[in-house]
Amino acid sequence: MLDGLNPQQREVAEHRRHCVAIACPGAGKTKTIAAKAALLLSQPGAIVGAVTFSKDAAVELRDRILALSGVQAKNRLIAGTFHSLAFRQLGQPGGKRRDIASDGDRMGLITRVIAELGLEWKPEEVVPVIERIKTNFGRVEAGTADAQLYEAYQAALERNGKIDFQDMLRLAVAGMEAGDIKPYRFTDLLVDEFQDTDPLQYRWVELHAKSGAQVTVVGDDDQSIYGFRAALGFRGMESFAASFNAQRVVLGSNYRCRSEILSAADRVIRNNADRIPKVLRAERGAGGSVATKRSDDEYADAVAAVEFLQPLLASGKSCAILARTNRILDPIEAVCRSHGVPYFRASGSSVLNRPQGALMCNLLEIVEGRKQNGLDAVLGYMGMNSAHLGSLHRDMGSALVQRQKKDLVALGLPEETATAYRAFMKRLGEWQLMCERQFYSLALDGVLELMMTYAKADPAIRAIQGTYDVLSRLNSTFAERIEYLKRDNNKPADGALVLTTMHSSKGLEWDHVWITRAEEGVVPDEKSTESEERRLFYVAMTRARDSLVIATIKKNPVSRFVIESEAR
Repeated sequence: MLDGLNPQQREVAEHRRHCVAIACPGAGKTKTIAAKAALLLSQPGAIVGAVTFSKDAAVELRDRILALSGVQAKNRLIAGTFHSLAFRQLGQPGGKRRDIASDGDRMGLITRVIAELGLEWKPEEVVPVIERIKTNFGRVEAGTADAQLYEAYQAALERNGKIDFQDMLRLAVAGMEAGDIKPYRFTDLLVDEFQDTDPLQYRWVELHAKSGAQVTVVGDDDQSIYGFRAALGFRGMESFAASFNAQRVVLGSNYRCRSEILSAADRVIRNNADRIPKVLRAERGAGGSVATKRSDDEYADAVAAVEFLQPLLASGKSCAILARTNRILDPIEAVCRSHGVPYFRASGSSVLNRPQGALMCNLLEIVEGRKQNGLDAVLGYMGMNSAHLGSLHRDMGSALVQRQKKDLVALGLPEETATAYRAFMKRLGEWQLMCERQFYSLALDGVLELMMTYAKADPAIRAIQGTYDVLSRLNSTFAERIEYLKRDNNKPADGALVLTTMHSSKGLEWDHVWITRAEEGVVPDEKSTESEERRLFYVAMTRARDSLVIATIKKNPVSRFVIESEAR
């Protein structure tokens, strides 16, 4: 079971008291946890808990443990997420187990509560408020709007006999503190990604430690990137070590990154003050590269990234482009489409699949004469109602044409609507003439302007801009360009270029990584703390095995983190 473990990993696996394992990126922490769990389960009386954050990670950890220990230990291994294990506790004698509210249930209850209280809040603004209060054990300042919302929401849940996702853990912790619910009878408890625990999850672990379980927590304070979810990070790891006199073991061997990459990342993270000191070792040695690239604009950056990574993908290497936010990936997706490069947008859906993009394509096909119908959808997008559209069709038939303003008013259209209709039909005629003369770019720019004029929400604007960005980079008729656009090469597959955010890249790795838009105002993001943004950049850098390119555009100054990575 201990074969292949380095001395520090072996120390963690063999330690039989409380332990804090500080695992650097690529340190083989899951391998260490699995080996320790299997070693513990080799003792007939052991009951081992293994806890992590996501369902997929919990299943993988359970499978790896049982592969080492053998299926005969299955009944003495209790593996799952914090919430799944807490929910099972609520089904114990004395625990009141209720239905879990779906996301739809929760949003419906929140919408009704806002209306009943007469508050001018949006439901999506209320959700983080409620989650923050529940993470704080349901404590909230009395008499505040937050308290009103929370109390009304909890009452609504109670009336419907439901609990929400966070209630599972909150009620389990409250039940254990009151003595109504018993902690699991773990002899040993292993907790992965401990830096991400919030106060409620920390308390759940703490109560099991106090009930007699020997607890091993594994995590990396330098990879704590969920402060906005109340993750405790460095404070939580230090608190646990001090409270339980836990043995600290640093797993500093990195089996992922070449030394050039790891050294650059280390130079960045050392600028954070509140962190556990650690010496990192790149076990794969030298042979990697870290480069910087500065482009004129975001599209030049996108082209440079795709053209740099495309031959590496073709040679069988894994590649990813990481961005601080999902929106930054829009122009890169457009370039992937126009270049025909297979890609997978792993964080968030493609803007190219939104209805506004489809409507824009439909209008372009009408402009080119490939379609004779479909103007109703465009006019509806511009604000014309179905009654007015019906009046137009009763007068003109299926094909809508230009009319004098007085004739349109006589049909029952308001003057403003009649003016807008005439202006649109005039522009449509101009675009059609441009197409006949093969001035496609002028027609496309005109359609973009119209679509943007009536776009109300940010996702709509992004969809229209993204569609334009693909079509404007192709040279042919609109019909051929649209056919190319509709070839959906956004699929998870071997050989696909992964486009994802820095947050979503956590726990993943690729041979070659391109970090895009590493600029001041982008990363660090002003809405977050500098120390957390530095940790996020460190996580992004350490996803790369063999090469790392950090790219910027001339619009903004280079990020301070890039400067730190180059300091010697």
